[in-house]
Amino acid sequence: MKVHNITLLISAAAFIAPLALNAQQAKNSVPAKEADSGIKLELSKKATVKVSGYAQAQYYFADSENNSGEAYSGFAIRRAAISVKGEIDERWSAEVGFEIDSGSGSKLDGAFVDKAIISHKNEYGKLTAGYQRPAFLMEEYSSSKTQLCIEQSVASRYFAKTKSGICQLAGRHGGVWWDGKTGDLKYTVAVTNQYKEDFNSDNNEGVAFYGSLAYVFKNSDGVETEFGVNGVYNPGNDSCDETGAFTATKAPHGNVYGIEPYVKVKIDGFTGILDVIYADGNENAGVKDAVWGMNATAAYRFETDIEPVVRFAYVDVGDNADLGPNMLQNTPAGTTDHDNAFGVYVGTNFYANKHIKISAGYEFTKFAGGNRAEDANAFRLQLQATF
Repeated sequence: MKVHNITLLISAAAFIAPLALNAQQAKNSVPAKEADSGIKLELSKKATVKVSGYAQAQYYFADSENNSGEAYSGFAIRRAAISVKGEIDERWSAEVGFEIDSGSGSKLDGAFVDKAIISHKNEYGKLTAGYQRPAFLMEEYSSSKTQLCIEQSVASRYFAKTKSGICQLAGRHGGVWWDGKTGDLKYTVAVTNQYKEDFNSDNNEGVAFYGSLAYVFKNSDGVETEFGVNGVYNPGNDSCDETGAFTATKAPHGNVYGIEPYVKVKIDGFTGILDVIYADGNENAGVKDAVWGMNATAAYRFETDIEPVVRFAYVDVGDNADLGPNMLQNTPAGTTDHDNAFGVYVGTNFYANKHIKISAGYEFTKFAGGNRAEDANAFRLQLQATF
């Protein structure tokens, strides 16, 4: 972990700790409305500060069929995150979030800013400027602490984690967002940097465009259904050479785009989510073929606070890049000559209280479409605490 990242996190913790203590002890402080809403401090009649966070500890055992070595197993702090949100008045607010992530291994070697935004609300909507995840790829832009499954699916990880041009569409970007709502219809439009997690002007000479549209329908029986679509278009950077797709230092030479229709259904304790991801682009951007994937997740939370979960996922990358088991979190590499994968996750969440969640899950993933098929198996046990 870099020294300046450690210094940044320690400084943030040193600043937040006394505020959190005062929030619990001061008579005039505002108590949390609910256990998972964080610690809230009242600075004045209009200004408040809320501190919240969570940590995830995990045990994992993962192996792949053609792995030449031993299976990966062990304990890890999967991630630790803290967020500070300041409500300056009825219209202005600011939020900064930090996260330490174990990345693809068991070391806490990924310290970074998760979010840094300034927002202004009015009667028409909310304008936000800063750095955050745009609304594309649901398992990526949703908070890890609210995920039903322990890790992202093989489809989500391909779009979010790999280096090909298509996959840089998801992730944190710097930019400007507008969120609006008309009745049950809500929408978001955003203009951001072309390259995620990078503010270097040489890498982001142009801009990318994001948008989302969703309709929420509630009937008299308590069924809530949300139909939506997320989209992104990146026109590319003409200053890149003809051979370069997305690399560590450049945006694409050609254009890339993605679309993600989805549906969410909530009925009493049941939650169902289906999203389909499609992306394509210019061959100059390193996009040789269209890519598509899908996630179908269902969970039911009983009155005992036990929540069984099942997820089916599929991704087909065509001729863009080879898939391998090592794409999955903490899974050893095996053969890599695959162009599609199908995964099944079966697990259970137990909510001990409003702060503590214990999760156990098994995931089987079959990689195919190449010279040799490959199976990957992973079992994970996770403890999550929030405040």
